Amino acid sequence: MIWHKAPSKTILVIRLLMAAIFTVYGCVKLFGGQFYYGDWDDLSKSTVDGTSLVWLFYGYSPFYGRITGLFELVPAIMLLFRRTTFVGAGALFVVGLNITLMDFAFDYPSVKYMAALYTVLCGVLVLHDREKARDVFADPQAVQCRTR
Repeated sequence: MIWHKAPSKTILVIRLLMAAIFTVYGCVKLFGGQFYYGDWDDLSKSTVDGTSLVWLFYGYSPFYGRITGLFELVPAIMLLFRRTTFVGAGALFVVGLNITLMDFAFDYPSVKYMAALYTVLCGVLVLHDREKARDVFADPQAVQCRTR
């Protein structure tokens, strides 16, 4: 497959790019940005558009907003280390897929296409290391024979 034969420099660039992007997004959420944590008194469907309503909903619980930041930050840091790249990429693929689905479902502007791109790039990282997934789900004796 093409993913497994991708040049290591290309994979390194993807890893570092995804690490940087998700680190920024994770930190923004951890430090209280992105979601609206303010007053809910004067809100109605007629005064708030769908995009703002999503940010209001996620900001309803500051705990939830910050946990989502951790779900982006921790795997992003894992991409910086070769030994943890597969787990970090897998986690960010799932996080990215959720963000992409949300962005398309609520018709966010052009960021939905960026989210889709980030999800695809995380998928490339997962596919590049797919042998590790095989080892996780394979028969332990078969894996032990291959490592000898």
